[in-house]
Amino acid sequence: MTSGPIGQHARPKIYLLCVVASSAGRNAYFVLSAWIAVDVSHGTSALAVLLALGSAAELLTSNIGGTLVDRFDRRMLCIGCDAFRLLLMLATTFGFLFADALTVLYVSWTIFAIVDRTYSTSLQAMIPSIVCTENLGSFNSSAQIGMQAGNLMAAAVTGLMLTAAGRDLTSLLPSAFFVLSLLALLAMRSMQQLSSSAHRPVNNGVRRSDLLPTTFALGSLKTSAAIYALIYAMGMLVSVLGSGFVIHELEGTPLQFGYLEAGWALGSVAGCAVFLLGSRFWRRQSVLAHLVLAGILLLGFWFYRSFLLALIQMTILGLSYNVARVLIEVRVQAAVPIDALGRVRSQIHTVCVAIGLLAYTIIGGFGNAVLPSEIFGLFGAVMIAAALYVCFRINRGGSVESRIV
Repeated sequence: MTSGPIGQHARPKIYLLCVVASSAGRNAYFVLSAWIAVDVSHGTSALAVLLALGSAAELLTSNIGGTLVDRFDRRMLCIGCDAFRLLLMLATTFGFLFADALTVLYVSWTIFAIVDRTYSTSLQAMIPSIVCTENLGSFNSSAQIGMQAGNLMAAAVTGLMLTAAGRDLTSLLPSAFFVLSLLALLAMRSMQQLSSSAHRPVNNGVRRSDLLPTTFALGSLKTSAAIYALIYAMGMLVSVLGSGFVIHELEGTPLQFGYLEAGWALGSVAGCAVFLLGSRFWRRQSVLAHLVLAGILLLGFWFYRSFLLALIQMTILGLSYNVARVLIEVRVQAAVPIDALGRVRSQIHTVCVAIGLLAYTIIGGFGNAVLPSEIFGLFGAVMIAAALYVCFRINRGGSVESRIV
C-alpha cells in the first residue's frame, strides 16, 4: 500500500472524481426518466407512481444498505454498486427497444433506487476516513460542488441528447459516467486510508433488527433530520416535476428542461462554494432561513409562470438547498461515530423517503388534476409552516439541538 504524501494528496482528488462521475450518471438517468414518464403518460400521475416506487423501495431497504456500509469495506461496496448500475443501464437501454417504455422505467427505477442509495451512503461514509475532523466543512462543500458540477454537466448533455438522439440512445449516457466512477474507485485500491478502521469489516454479524426499516433513533438530531427531510423532498419535487412544469405550463422543449436542471446545478455549486469562504461566514447560516427562502420561491412558481423567472428561481433554490444540506451533513458527521455513520445516514434517509413517499402518494391521488406549479406552491407553504413551528419551539425554550438549526 502507498502511505506516503502522494497517496495522502491523491485520495481526496480521486474521491471527488468519483463524486462528479457518479452524480453525472445519476442525474442523467434522473432527467431522462422524468422526461419519459411525463412525455409517455401525458401527465404527472405516472411520474408520481415512478417516484413512489423508488421511495418505497428505499424505505424498505435503506437500513440494509446502511448496515452493509458499516459491516464491509466501503470502497468495495461502491465498486459493486457501480458495476450493478452499469449493467442496469445497459438492460434498460435494451428494454426501451423491445418493451413498453413506462413499464421498463418503473422496474429499472425501482432497482436503481435501492442500489444507488447504498452507493451514496457508502461513498458519503468514507469522508471522515479521508479528511481530518477540522476539514469536514470544507471537504463536504468540495464534495457537494463536485456533485453539482456532475449534475450540471449531465443536465446540459442529457437535454441535448434527448433532443438530438431520442430516449433510446440517451439511456446509454449514464453508463459512460458509471464506467468513469468505477475506474476511479479501482484507482483507490492501493491507497491506504487515513483511518483504516473506517473500511475494515466489522465481524460481529448482521442482526435481524439491522435488516428492518427503522425510524430515526439518535434523539439529539431528530429536528435536523426532519428539516433535512423537507429539504430533500423539495429537491426531488422540483427536479422531477420540473419536466411537467416545462411541458404543460410553459409548453417548452427538452432543451429548456435541461436548462432548468443546469440552473439548479449552477446555483448548487455556488451554494457549496460559500463554505470555502471561511468558517465564520458559513457558521452564521441558518437552516431555518433557507427553509423559508425555499418555501417562498416555490410559491413563486404558483403565482407567475415564465421560463426566465423559473430559471432564476431554480438557480436560487439550488443554492439554498445545498447550503442547508451541507450544514446538516457536517453536523451529522461530527456528532456520529464513524463505525455507525452508515446506519445513522440510512436512518436519516428513511425519514426523507417517508416524507417523499407521502408527497408522491398525494400527487398520484390527484393525478393530472393538479398542476406542477400548484404542487410547488402547496409544498412551499408546508416548508414555511414547518420553519415557523420550529421557531415557536425555540422561543418557548426548545431543545439545544433545535437552537442549532
